[in-house]
Amino acid sequence: TVFQTTHPTALVISDAYTSGSGSAEASYACKAATEMGWLCKLAAEPGTGYISGGTANRFSINQGTGQSSSFGERITTLANYYSPDIVIFDGGRDDVFAPPVTRFQVTVSAIWQAHQTWPKARIVFVKPRLLSKPEDDLGVDAEIETLLREASGVEDLVVIDPILGFADTDTKGLISVDGTNPNRAGEKALAKAMVKELEQNGLRPAT
Repeated sequence: TVFQTTHPTALVISDAYTSGSGSAEASYACKAATEMGWLCKLAAEPGTGYISGGTANRFSINQGTGQSSSFGERITTLANYYSPDIVIFDGGRDDVFAPPVTRFQVTVSAIWQAHQTWPKARIVFVKPRLLSKPEDDLGVDAEIETLLREASGVEDLVVIDPILGFADTDTKGLISVDGTNPNRAGEKALAKAMVKELEQNGLRPAT
C-alpha cells in the first residue's frame, strides 16, 4: 500500500543559526514549518552562507569528516533527495565579510538556481539578522529586497523579516551562552514570528 501525504514539504537551507539547540526539529524554522502543517527538511551547516563555506573559503565541518558548502552549491546535492514545495533560505549572517555587490550577486544566483531546480516550489528569502542586534539589517534593506526579486527572475519571491519585530526589545533572554545563536526560548519566539511573517505574505498552513 502506498500512503499519500497532503502535507507540503519545506526545505530549509541555512546556517548554524537555524540548526536548532537540539535536534533539527528543535530549530525555529522547523518549528514554524510544523506549525504551518508542513514537513520540514533541514540542510544547515554552521558557518556557511551564500558565500561562506564555498570555494572562496571552504572549511572542514562535522569534526573534520566533511567539507563545507555554500547555499548554492548545496542545491545540486539536495536535488537528488528532495522535491520540496517550499524552499526557505535563511542565512547571510556569515557573509558580511564580502563586498555588498558580491553578496548580492551570489544570493541572486542561489535563489535563481533553486527556482530552476524546483520550478513549482515557492521560494522564501529570510532577511539576515541577529537577535543580539535585531535593528541591524546587515545591508539587506528594502532596496535590496526589490532588486533580489527583479534580478533573480522569481517574481513571487517571498521575503520575510521575522527578527525585525524584536527591535527595541530586550532579547538577552533569547540568546544562548555563545552570545549569538538563539536558545530554546529564542527558537520558540522566532518560530512564532516566522509563522506570522509567512502568513502575512500569503503562505497558508496545510489543511
